[in-house]
Amino acid sequence: MYFCLRVDLDYVPWDTPDAKEFGHGEPAMLLRILELARNTGFKFHFFASNRVLRAFPTNADAVLNEGHDLDWFCKHLDEPGARFEEAMAEFATLGHEPKGFSLREKWPEGVMPFDGMEKLKFISAPNGKVPSQFKLFPVEGRSIRDIARTGVTARTWVDTTKAQVREAASRNIGITFPVRPQVLARLDPKMVYLRELLDLANAVGLPVRTLRDVMNTPR
Repeated sequence: MYFCLRVDLDYVPWDTPDAKEFGHGEPAMLLRILELARNTGFKFHFFASNRVLRAFPTNADAVLNEGHDLDWFCKHLDEPGARFEEAMAEFATLGHEPKGFSLREKWPEGVMPFDGMEKLKFISAPNGKVPSQFKLFPVEGRSIRDIARTGVTARTWVDTTKAQVREAASRNIGITFPVRPQVLARLDPKMVYLRELLDLANAVGLPVRTLRDVMNTPR
């Protein structure tokens, strides 16, 4: 049993469509999330896209220096070999080796693992069939990005997520809650609701952990 806060880093200021929709709040939100972790002792699991690793390596450094886990955010599985090699090169400049990756969507049917992927051990993605070499940590429900686009209130969003947390606790299973700081800056800029979720997870017996830590826990 666990509650994993999965933080997907994909903001770059020249991404005009996302910036127009969600603003430029990710840099400040990342600092707030790191501060929240320092103040509470929580450890979060960050996943960085290729473009973030290229454009903002200091963000990845900050995540690692604060003691959090960092892995790869694989936005697309088209041309996977090239994207994977680029990501591994960027991680190497940080002196860090990824152990898994996150996806926005389910693993596409018919796509095979590519060379070098044997280094990766797990996937965080919506529930579905994945290659047998990976441990799947399923993500329940819709992404925060999709939810924000529906125009629902932050209160409705957090109450829905709380129900998912309680259900996971009642079933004695773990749950992964993915967020994008850029979107969170619009939906919950002061992290009032995020704190509520973290507190609830602890209260119902779902300790806040990273997927790496869950993988490393003896059964």
